[in-house]
Amino acid sequence: MKKHFIKKMAAIGALTASMLLAACGPAAPAAGGNGAPAAAADGGTQSIVMYSNAVSDGRGDWIQERALRELNIDVQFVDLGGVALSNRLIAERYNPMGDVIFGLNPMLWHAMEYNDLIVPHFPPWRDEVPAYLNHPDGLFNAVILVGNLLTWDTAQVGAAEAPSDWLDLWENPAFHGRYALPVALTGSTVQMVLSGIFTRFLDPNGLMGVSDEGWSHIERKFANGVPTEGEIYAPIADPNSPVALSQMWSHGVPVREEQFGLEIGFAVPSVGIPFSVEGAALINGAPNEEAARRFIDWFGTAEVMHDFSYRFGFLPAHPGALDGLGGMTLQMAAVPHQTVNWSVIAPNISQWMEHIYLTYMQ
Repeated sequence: MKKHFIKKMAAIGALTASMLLAACGPAAPAAGGNGAPAAAADGGTQSIVMYSNAVSDGRGDWIQERALRELNIDVQFVDLGGVALSNRLIAERYNPMGDVIFGLNPMLWHAMEYNDLIVPHFPPWRDEVPAYLNHPDGLFNAVILVGNLLTWDTAQVGAAEAPSDWLDLWENPAFHGRYALPVALTGSTVQMVLSGIFTRFLDPNGLMGVSDEGWSHIERKFANGVPTEGEIYAPIADPNSPVALSQMWSHGVPVREEQFGLEIGFAVPSVGIPFSVEGAALINGAPNEEAARRFIDWFGTAEVMHDFSYRFGFLPAHPGALDGLGGMTLQMAAVPHQTVNWSVIAPNISQWMEHIYLTYMQ
């Protein structure tokens, strides 16, 4: 019990730190140089620093090799989880060390805008991407879309009994004790899934802007799942575990199918699926601004996004990049997007996560 309490309080501390950083007022700029690589003169190789939560599993290597070959730009990375990345950028706001952000999600983009960490940029391909995916003032431009899914092992959950919506998991006793419940609430997928639930039950007169019915759903979600740490599909693949259903990001589905030898199904709720928008943005005060702009102008093109998506199984935001793609990518391109009220969700998500930790995770 003590171990779980320490983990819980550490998680609450991380969330609270994130909220304090996002809410704090101006601080004195840091003194001294920032140590960022400088752009080379006379047409030589230039360097930029990319801050990203989306360059693991070989993606950063792919970007680095191709940008060097096609742009003569050497891309270096700061690779952190989304919340940690947001906090670092906030801490560095008066002494920026990075040039480009790639990744994040709608909630974290809100934090970037709120803290004046990104500046407008209008790459040539922007108008070829559906306008609702981009920031209206050019603060970020969409490159990748990620569906946040309710998934299951089809060998354990047949088509006739499969849930059609997240709410089925706790409203139908047949699923109690059968779905994985991440114990960490700082991940992008878990927050996107919860955002898709919260947005259905917003109430300005309710507790923290959520209706009693909404909090009842959250309570039952955490009361009837199986707490899971680490690889969330490990208990599903374990024949001795009752767990058969879990959240999963869309491009993680084919990876888990291959890794665990499973066939994975997913639900398409009538309200749609909450999608993360992974974008590209120019950092305010980027030391290598010219090279950063040139990189963004190249990175989001249909050609580059097609090849990137083909290699890593992503859904590109650019419709012209879909030609020749298949499998899970095209399935995600065909599903409806859930409309999420980000203007309410984004500024409140941290306090909601803290409330969940304190109230429902015991």
